[in-house]
Amino acid sequence: MTICSSNESTLYEFQLKPYNPLPPVPPKSLWHRFKRILYFIQFLIKSIPVWIKLIVEWIWPPAPKSISGWTALVTGGSNGIGHATALYLARNGCNVIIADLDVVNGKKTVKELLNLGVKAAMYKVDVSVYEDVVKLGRKIESDCGPVDIVVNSAGILPFMVDDEYTPENLRRAVNVNVMGLFWTTAAFLPGMYARGRGHIVGLSSRAAYTPLGYMRIYNTTKYAVRGFMEDLHDEIYHAGYEGRLVTTSVFPEIISTRRETTERLLSLPGSSELTVPTPEEAGKDIVNAIRNNKRKILVPDFLQTWQFALFE
Repeated sequence: MTICSSNESTLYEFQLKPYNPLPPVPPKSLWHRFKRILYFIQFLIKSIPVWIKLIVEWIWPPAPKSISGWTALVTGGSNGIGHATALYLARNGCNVIIADLDVVNGKKTVKELLNLGVKAAMYKVDVSVYEDVVKLGRKIESDCGPVDIVVNSAGILPFMVDDEYTPENLRRAVNVNVMGLFWTTAAFLPGMYARGRGHIVGLSSRAAYTPLGYMRIYNTTKYAVRGFMEDLHDEIYHAGYEGRLVTTSVFPEIISTRRETTERLLSLPGSSELTVPTPEEAGKDIVNAIRNNKRKILVPDFLQTWQFALFE
């Protein structure tokens, strides 16, 4: 959705325009200040039904939605959290598509999925490349039909290399962890709008609430994922698709995935006391969140995200 337009086609062209400041805004009158108080009171009154709905659903939670027969795309689904999530989706009747650079384990995952009685396919793709993701979307639409669920689990931990701050490594981390989320959403969200049904999952990190330190690039990308998913939720709401198109933001702690990665993370100051869930626990929590239309979850889910935010 475009909220403004200009004659420039690129941001660079816009930057070259002479700066045109807005005239001074006249100070707010006493009446304007009074109106703001009235608007706030009106907001509180209008929010009462929302609070009632939340309380009722907390006491009598609605039945989980069925995703049997839906088609799910899992980026980074060859290993780790993505792999486990793909299997749990299949156990709930989802047809699953794996998109990953790791073709060997991707094909192994497809065999596991087929053994669960669902349709499955694997495509090699670099989610950081916009053109490749667009081609992937068209290919999947042609081969497998529309995608109902997108789980964005593809990601990299930049501090596993000798120097994560080289321009090449920094760009790679941002392009995979952040831009990949932009590209998959651009490729699959329009179809979800057209069909009036869909679910997008973004894997952020506990680091997007309480970073451990020594992970500046990774933490930055996960804060970006958190912000992207917040805004996507609001965009869907304002577009009038609330309840039909759903977003879920996932904030895992350290997960016992790749050995060298997990060991390196647990060596960081303050991390030794953290619980270390398995990918299977994370995958189960993610699929449960999808079925229950949860907007945010922590993994493990011993706290709610609003409680965790108190530590920020």
